Amino acid sequence: MISNSSPLIFFSKINQLSLLKKLFGFIFISNNVKDEIVFGNKSDTIEILNSIREGWIKIIEIKKNIPLGIKGGESSAINLAIERKDKLIVDDALATKITKSFNIETIRTTTVIFMAVKKKLITKKQAISLIDKLIEVGYYISPIYYAKILEKLT
Repeated sequence: MISNSSPLIFFSKINQLSLLKKLFGFIFISNNVKDEIVFGNKSDTIEILNSIREGWIKIIEIKKNIPLGIKGGESSAINLAIERKDKLIVDDALATKITKSFNIETIRTTTVIFMAVKKKLITKKQAISLIDKLIEVGYYISPIYYAKILEKLT
């Protein structure tokens, strides 16, 4: 599983980075994604850096960089997913559209939480709490999408 920077940062901010490890075993990121993550010295950055040192978040150098017309981290994450023929965790709508043109499957941060419920790593009640925490730390969910999430989890 490949990840863009924002899902890692948001899971770290709500102290749930370990959910990614439990679900996927390993997460692969590009150097550009790592650079976006380590900007600053915040507690969420430290947790991600520790996960890189532990070896379950792995940095992979991209061999071929296809120009996609979007910013560095997202572009490199998509290129890594193309190169490895792997799924990508990304929340940006434009990035998701681009990945579809390359037949790359994407999942959102919220989808990861649904996957954790399905695998019984967390309860539906815990999932709602995590979604609310994501919103509290700045993750945007439209009111309509939030209502749909609640409907699925109640």
